[in-house]
Amino acid sequence: MNTTDHPFTRATASTLGAEALLAVWNEAYRGYFVPFQFDAAMLQRHMLLGSIDLDRSCVWFDGKTPMAVALAGVRGTRAWLGGWGIAPDWRGKRHSLPLVRDFMQVQVAAGAREIALEALEQNWALRTYEQAGFAYTRRLLVLEGGLNCAPRPGQSASTDTVLTALATLPRAPACWQRDIAALRAQADLQPVCIGSANAITGAALVRIDGDWLRVTDIASSPDATDALLAALAAAADGRQVRLVNEPEGTLAEALCAAGLAIANAQREMAWRPG
Repeated sequence: MNTTDHPFTRATASTLGAEALLAVWNEAYRGYFVPFQFDAAMLQRHMLLGSIDLDRSCVWFDGKTPMAVALAGVRGTRAWLGGWGIAPDWRGKRHSLPLVRDFMQVQVAAGAREIALEALEQNWALRTYEQAGFAYTRRLLVLEGGLNCAPRPGQSASTDTVLTALATLPRAPACWQRDIAALRAQADLQPVCIGSANAITGAALVRIDGDWLRVTDIASSPDATDALLAALAAAADGRQVRLVNEPEGTLAEALCAAGLAIANAQREMAWRPG
């Protein structure tokens, strides 16, 4: 452990057992804007998909009591703030900025040349991130609802084929959770695509979760969007559809026109030296 310009002691999250880390996470997110309490499996999935490095993730202690946590996703020289919160007893006391800066120092010392994050638009921490030097990059939407387009099955394709298509179809840059590393880490994803085996014009990776069809990633050429949404409707088979972190743009507009609605929105932000 070591200390910095705040009254707390910092440890790497790797020094905590899985049960202790889960307890710290849930306390830090108690009373959050949306339900964000995890069980052990949910936290494990979050860490896997976010490429979380516990040796670069931080837990801060007030004496022997954990009071804040920040998980660090790491991919090469890129880092990601994959969950950051302060326990209720320490909120509103001007601790946020020094702790965020402390987290940033840990990442830079380990070789990070960029740190990304997403935060809900109603999150009080947005001002803290701005003060720490993070710049707004774009708005990411959480879309959900039922698709009202006529279902029409898409083409058969392997997950690898769809991953290749997602990397080549017209689209905005992938956010952290849609990076190829995150997609490859999910063995339970099912491909949805249209076009031919040699010329896929629209593709998505989805996961059935009870009454929901969760769309993990999606991309389409402009003239194929309607057909892709029809294939998504067929895959949903009456389930509600949910996408997280869909960038604003023509595809998001088409999804809303087909029946989805904006349930929430996040600000994507990034920090780079200089």
